[in-house]
Amino acid sequence: MKKTVFVLGGFLALAGLCWAGRLWADPQAAQPTQAAQATPRTRIALINLTYVIKNYQKYKNFQEEIKSVFAPFEGTQQQLRKEAEELQKQVTPTTSSEKKAEVEHKLKDLQRKAEDSQAEAKLVLGKKSDDQMRIIYQDVTDAAARYATAHEFDLVLHYNDATTREDYNSAMNIARKIQTGALMPVYAAPGMDISEEVVKMLNYNIVPAATQGAAPGTPPAGGN
Repeated sequence: MKKTVFVLGGFLALAGLCWAGRLWADPQAAQPTQAAQATPRTRIALINLTYVIKNYQKYKNFQEEIKSVFAPFEGTQQQLRKEAEELQKQVTPTTSSEKKAEVEHKLKDLQRKAEDSQAEAKLVLGKKSDDQMRIIYQDVTDAAARYATAHEFDLVLHYNDATTREDYNSAMNIARKIQTGALMPVYAAPGMDISEEVVKMLNYNIVPAATQGAAPGTPPAGGN
């Protein structure tokens, strides 16, 4: 069975906690006779974790891998359903009670096989999805740390939000924000959200140079 990260229920269950702030100098510290001093501050950046993961090529590759692993289980389920349908066609108003009992017994056997196949798929796909999610998250945090170090950010906070303008302004997305009570950014100054830059870093050695164009823009916090 698929685990939607990603979303895929698992991937895809990470709560976003983010805020942006600045620490300003004590106004009493600067006297008229003193030379102007640099204003101390903490540089903070934001990452839309949903956007970063969905645009990370390794995540897309993992999704395709999951599909290939799931295919045999899906084929088994389809075959069992087909056999069950053929058995059910054998039962008519004139079918003897003995024949009905035989068909019922076979249908129960097919049902058990289907349940066993589902349980095996859940076990196999669940472990693979968990392993892949750990890899993806570690890659993202490593890339964020490299970007923050290179651009002198002191703190990087992540949040989870829609990745298209339509979804961003949807009633469902707005209700999710209100109900979760998380600290979601309603406004962020240009340059605060580094999601797109982190995606570019993650994909640099994965996406061929010819297809490395800019990733689709993430909606600005607050829909501005």
